[in-house]
Amino acid sequence: MWIGSHVSIAKGFCAAVEASVAMGANTFQFFTRNPRGGNAKALDLEDIAKGRAIMLEKAFGPPVAHAPYTYNLCSARPEVVVFTMAHLEEDFSRLQAMGVDRVVLHPGTHGGQGTETGIRMISENLNQLLPLAEAAGVRILLEGMAGAGSEVGAKFEELEAIIKGCGEHPSLGVCIDSCHMTGAGYDLRQWSAVQNAIEKIIGWQRVGALHLNDTQHGLGSRKDRHARLGEGHLGFEGIMDMMDAIKDQPLPVILETPNDDAGYAAEISWVLSNI
Repeated sequence: MWIGSHVSIAKGFCAAVEASVAMGANTFQFFTRNPRGGNAKALDLEDIAKGRAIMLEKAFGPPVAHAPYTYNLCSARPEVVVFTMAHLEEDFSRLQAMGVDRVVLHPGTHGGQGTETGIRMISENLNQLLPLAEAAGVRILLEGMAGAGSEVGAKFEELEAIIKGCGEHPSLGVCIDSCHMTGAGYDLRQWSAVQNAIEKIIGWQRVGALHLNDTQHGLGSRKDRHARLGEGHLGFEGIMDMMDAIKDQPLPVILETPNDDAGYAAEISWVLSNI
């Protein structure tokens, strides 16, 4: 099983790999650049090569990049969309150089324009970006959201509509999040039904990553507040069926719980010893 946590690459790609190894992980997630802004450090290709060598030695699964929260493909402010498009194009090139083949992207917030308009804008903008992602060998994973405010992508049908609006492009997939799905109204205690819905509506083959988090708020809350495993409304039992069902699949599982490295190490150990 490929499991890890979100880690910082502020000290370099290799440092992120070493931190993941120390916590017992065999994959990890990182922000492509400052999550609240547009700055990105120059790439150190020697550092990346050292990190990739460790990953090969330790039989790592694919790492996962995460786009900054400032990106929004359906913003009511045109300059935000322009910013997002330009920086995503740069991110694809950077990820290609890093050997990272997937990037998680929040679909966007429509800001009062309506979900239908949001879906249309996201699809239109992705249609310009997807050929660039494909050329870089990068798959865009739209993250399923909790549905707070004007978020697009809380329902599987909304993600399906975006995918269809992009002609079901092969470089477009999804990332599912246990906290977000709970907020959006999907009961993970009935995992077989949720997985069947994903398969029927989106297609399970499009799932490229799983964010494993407990949640501070209950089913259908439309709130996105992560909790440590076992300390939220899901509890350990609430995620066991899901983890047991996907444990043999080639799917990076990423913890985004409010933790330090020791906390992540404990959660990774618990997951691996209980599935």
